Amino acid sequence: MLLFDTHCHLTDKTYTQKDIEFIINKLREDNIFCISMATDLEELPKLIDISKNNNVYFGFGIHPYEAYKYYPISKYENIILKAFEQHKNNNKLIFLGEVGIDLYRDEQKETKNQQIEVFEYFVYLAYKYDLPLSIHSRSAEQDVINILKKYESKKHIKAVFHCFTSSNKEILKEIIDNNWYIGLGGIITYNNKKNDYLKEIVLNVDLNNILLETDSPYLAPQPYRGKTNYPFYVKLIYEFVFNLKKIDLPIICDIILNNLKKIINSQKLTFF
Repeated sequence: MLLFDTHCHLTDKTYTQKDIEFIINKLREDNIFCISMATDLEELPKLIDISKNNNVYFGFGIHPYEAYKYYPISKYENIILKAFEQHKNNNKLIFLGEVGIDLYRDEQKETKNQQIEVFEYFVYLAYKYDLPLSIHSRSAEQDVINILKKYESKKHIKAVFHCFTSSNKEILKEIIDNNWYIGLGGIITYNNKKNDYLKEIVLNVDLNNILLETDSPYLAPQPYRGKTNYPFYVKLIYEFVFNLKKIDLPIICDIILNNLKKIINSQKLTFF
């Protein structure tokens, strides 16, 4: 079986160099591949170096928390574009992410316009270069959808709503109806009533609309909740989906991989 963690952060300061070496070895042992997302352009040199390992791919993006550094976009778009074009032919670059909008807390709401402007630029890059987006949309799903729809009449924008937690059924329907994906991670394994609706999503949403992820080093699945998360814990998330949906694990692995192949240039996947 081949497992894919479709969203993690190997350049996060939580991980030491020794941690990275351990993670890479563990991924190889367990036949797991991962996509490590950038949150800032400053991470790129380290991220590209890590991606030289066979089991690691990467995304190019600016997290909404970092958007203020690149505002107004008219001042920084040449810097972003130059960095992107320097690496666009790298076979390990398969996503634009992590990008998006976060309106969960008041301090994020204050930077809404900055976040939107930077996110819209990455949607433009996705449109121009035909790369999928890994989208952070905490308490901002409708804002994200409205921006994506601006381009839908011209060209389908491929997108994953990473770490999906919305309980709004209309939002979920709109994502699926537009052939976008939801990314589900460790939160679905948490044993509290607050997250029961996520288990309902796992049960009721077709696997063809889902990708699985860890968002490591954050949001570790049970039984490691509250501790450091690792990309190889994605196996626990696959197993949780198996236990809920009662679909054989090899079939789940195949479906998730096929979903990924639908939205990226599969020629870049070196294990085929």
